[in-house]
Amino acid sequence: MSKTFEVARYEYTHHIARPRFWIALLSVPLGIVLVMLFAAALSLSSMSKLPVGYVDEANLITKPFTAPEKPSLFEPVIPMVPFASAEEARAAAERGDIQAYFVVPQGYESTFQVKYYFNEPLTSTIRGQIRSLLTENLFTGVNIPNQARLEAGSLYTLISLDGTRSAAENEIAKIIVPLVVGMLFVIVVLSSGGYLLQAVVEEKENRTMELMVTSVSPNELMAGKIIGNLSVGLTQILVWALLAAIFVLALGDRIPFLRDIQISWTNMLLSLLLLLPSFVFTSALMAILGATVTDTQEATQVTGLITFPILIPYYFASLLMTHPNGGFARALSYFPLSAPVAMTLRMAFTQVPAWELALVIAMLVLFSALTIWLAGKAFRMGMLQYSKRIKLSQLFKKGGAL
Repeated sequence: MSKTFEVARYEYTHHIARPRFWIALLSVPLGIVLVMLFAAALSLSSMSKLPVGYVDEANLITKPFTAPEKPSLFEPVIPMVPFASAEEARAAAERGDIQAYFVVPQGYESTFQVKYYFNEPLTSTIRGQIRSLLTENLFTGVNIPNQARLEAGSLYTLISLDGTRSAAENEIAKIIVPLVVGMLFVIVVLSSGGYLLQAVVEEKENRTMELMVTSVSPNELMAGKIIGNLSVGLTQILVWALLAAIFVLALGDRIPFLRDIQISWTNMLLSLLLLLPSFVFTSALMAILGATVTDTQEATQVTGLITFPILIPYYFASLLMTHPNGGFARALSYFPLSAPVAMTLRMAFTQVPAWELALVIAMLVLFSALTIWLAGKAFRMGMLQYSKRIKLSQLFKKGGAL
């Protein structure tokens, strides 16, 4: 066991000591932030920042518009200025001092109609500011219990009669955990698992396998490599989680999507429990392929055979969301490569029985142990056949690795 951890330690330190590892690690969150900033800049540049005027013929507005202390990054605050008459507001609009103006007519409290005169079209941001301005003034001096909560509206939960499906208004929030888990799984598999596959193929090509097995058994060697690469993957996840937490704490209250979202930490924890053994299984599978192919070009081609099944749940996401306990959804949950994403999607839209979760996790652990053993066997066979491709069927033959 000590030799296994020595191999794991070498694999881990050898990988994270490379500058390209940290460049690749930090480029992912940096790229996401840059895309968000670009979207915000594009949104701001395409929207007129000129004020919007208003004429209060109903003598309703006693409290002027005030900008929020922390405005949204994607929704700029448009100043709103009062005018004594519609003629003055129109003259200001024609001079280009304001982009538009609206008139609150007499009797607004009964008709709730507003006329909006514009040079620039009415946007959702301006519409929301007008609504806030009028609502705040309508309720001035009126003591209404839970006024802020009433203005927010009701939260609807839709539950099927058989109790298998439930849905809320903000369905997009339920997709966050599966998206994050799937994205992490794919990135970690492609980086750490792909590195393991390439390393095994290179060691087979340059015949360093023979030197390695003089001091450590093939099973210990493969187990150490997998543990080391799993540690590299966990390092990636922890660094990204830390950067994400810093970003949310710093700017979360200024991004409406992040401000309103609610994440189920129980589902996140269960998803990670599914992710770990599935990653071990995938890494061991890549090690098997690396030991059975003849060169690095062939290894690169077979990588797609492993990553494609991981993405299958996304191709059928609507089916999994509408029938989370259907036969197809369950089948994907029991398939090791698609299990983390499929089960996480199901947990987001239905109550998955505890026994089924435990069964899938136990199954993934057993598959992981089996593939590690097969990886060691493939490694031994690879030492004997450097220029010949090993058939996967040979791994299951008794004595095939002698």
